[in-house]
Amino acid sequence: MDSVSQSIIGKFFIVTRTILNSMVSNKSSCAELRQNLLLLKPSIDEIAKLSSQSGPAPERGHPFKDFQGQLQDGLHIVKKLERMSSFNLYRRYRYGKKIQKIEKNVNNFLRTLDVHNPDVDFKGFSEQSELIEEMGRLIMERVNVKMTNDASTNSFMLHQMSTTELFQSAIDGSHDTTMSEQSEQITGSDSSQVPSMPNFVVGLNNIVSDVKQILFQKGVSIVGVEGMGGSGKTTLALALYNDPQVKDFFQNKIVFITVAWSPNVMALLEIMWDKMIGGRRPVFQSIEDAHNQLQKKLSLKGNPQTLVILDDVWSKSDVERLLFEADGYKTVITTRQDLAIPHTDSSRVYNMPMLQKDDALSLFCFWAFGQPSIPTENDDVIVKQVEAVCMGLPLALKVIGSSLRNEPQPVWEKAKKKLSRAESISKHHREDLLHCLETSIDVLDDETKDCFLDLGAFPKGRKICVGSLLDIWVYVRGMDWKDAFVVLLELASRNLLNLTSDSR
Repeated sequence: MDSVSQSIIGKFFIVTRTILNSMVSNKSSCAELRQNLLLLKPSIDEIAKLSSQSGPAPERGHPFKDFQGQLQDGLHIVKKLERMSSFNLYRRYRYGKKIQKIEKNVNNFLRTLDVHNPDVDFKGFSEQSELIEEMGRLIMERVNVKMTNDASTNSFMLHQMSTTELFQSAIDGSHDTTMSEQSEQITGSDSSQVPSMPNFVVGLNNIVSDVKQILFQKGVSIVGVEGMGGSGKTTLALALYNDPQVKDFFQNKIVFITVAWSPNVMALLEIMWDKMIGGRRPVFQSIEDAHNQLQKKLSLKGNPQTLVILDDVWSKSDVERLLFEADGYKTVITTRQDLAIPHTDSSRVYNMPMLQKDDALSLFCFWAFGQPSIPTENDDVIVKQVEAVCMGLPLALKVIGSSLRNEPQPVWEKAKKKLSRAESISKHHREDLLHCLETSIDVLDDETKDCFLDLGAFPKGRKICVGSLLDIWVYVRGMDWKDAFVVLLELASRNLLNLTSDSR
């Protein structure tokens, strides 16, 4: 290999080593990385010129083509990093692994040709490789310890993990006490089918009080809570389930059922039998048979007052097959569809309101900054402008807040401009809600966006086995398994998917 080529290789290793140093240091930012890359631009341009040559010189032979390919792959990643606004723990690991792989391949190429290059520090590469692997090990270890069967808890945990100095603390030999204490407070396995309450709730007290007044009325057996997706209906249902007054009124005889899209009605009826009737369950011949036998048992005198919460109902037919009548028997239904609620003399409908301004800002700040108020170092005006466009919808506040966490001012400005083009969010503007939520996709890199879009290949409203999703990313997209798993964690940390350890 000629002296020019060796010089280029030396410069290539300077570039990749600079990137790896940024990836393994929590104190390094994307801005600092871009500044370093700007200083290295002449070397990068020279590498690009070499790698884009129409063909290798005859004496170089076929192996040099492989080297050119490695240079082009490296430049492609550098370009991605130049466009990236920030990187959290997951991005550090993923892009560190990519650069590590390319540098390793180039090392192998040099060894194959028996080339000695004084500019290449193989020891430094080995040390950084060990740090990247340690980063991956710490991510997996923390997830295995802290993952629960509650999606909201997991999202908060993963979000906190991505923005703390978990990795740097471990490298320095110190303990991340704050992170550990916070995680211990929000985790804890729950084997029941009832989800846990979100770790931060605002603006619910008056709503719970209003619904309780309706629920406790004589002559009311059905309370339908109607509202658009993401308005907090499930949180309200959980608050009722855990409310001391409700528990006392129904003597703790409360059943929580998540119905969801296209449910297995027979399985839900079996659960209702087990929780309300108990004892040996008969073999049901059909859904109609199961419903009739349950109705017969519930109609017997002496049964205690019972509350059944049917959460996330999508169709009237599902309600009809899960609804029962008996003395002291009441049902709360949460749904996006008003038509799913039976309209009878004994039913009432409660329209889920949006959050009030102060509560909305607190929820947005919690997910954007990890605290219920705007930090002093942030621009109050732009934060309030972005939050205001969410119009008090909890889902928008949560997802958009998560997507902007730790992002620099230009990203906030871009999000504000995009959000300002949407009309106010209401049940008549669902397209505008989707438009608002698009801003949370904008901050993802291209590979993570593609992985997110793969979720659309699965049936709506059904749980997805993590293994099946990872198989697509590994065997179809050609991703490394750990890299694919870290993409999964990043999507969950941004509330773009719900991740649980529940295998049901």
